[in-house]
Amino acid sequence: MYIPPLLSKGESDKLVCCNNTVSEPHKTLEGQILMEKKGARLFQVDEETFDYGWNILELETHRQLRLKVNELLRLTNDPTLTTSEMQQHLLRDKARFGKQLASQLVRSLHRDDHHERQSIIWLLILLNEAESITPLKHMSHNKKLPRPVRLSASLALAGMGATPEMLDERRHIRLYAIS
Repeated sequence: MYIPPLLSKGESDKLVCCNNTVSEPHKTLEGQILMEKKGARLFQVDEETFDYGWNILELETHRQLRLKVNELLRLTNDPTLTTSEMQQHLLRDKARFGKQLASQLVRSLHRDDHHERQSIIWLLILLNEAESITPLKHMSHNKKLPRPVRLSASLALAGMGATPEMLDERRHIRLYAIS
């Protein structure tokens, strides 16, 4: 079995991997070129600069998470799907992705489409994840964000019962008798 050489004559014996580090290739007995073990650690943390990157598995999981959020958004448009069925989907996906699901939903509020933002608000309310409250509060108060995004964050907070008015313990419930 013939394997064509990776380097032709006259080319450098050094290779650059995708994180721009130069690695010396190693050759096997058959003449195949292998990269150092360092080349297999792409997208890892750089110990000297504390540059936190992503490894390949994290990138793939993040892609799957974005695809899952898009699938959940498509499911919100399904008129045959009940709220309890949607909650089951959310709980299953929360078990798979953990807190990242709520974080991705919060980031998805930046979408331009009003109907998608409404669906995301409904998903956040159904999920009711405590970790999403703080970023939603920051978004609702951030004047640099577009007004529709701030309003969407506020609506999600109101639906989760996390607005200052709903959290006020001094709030008195007034009952009126109608005669």
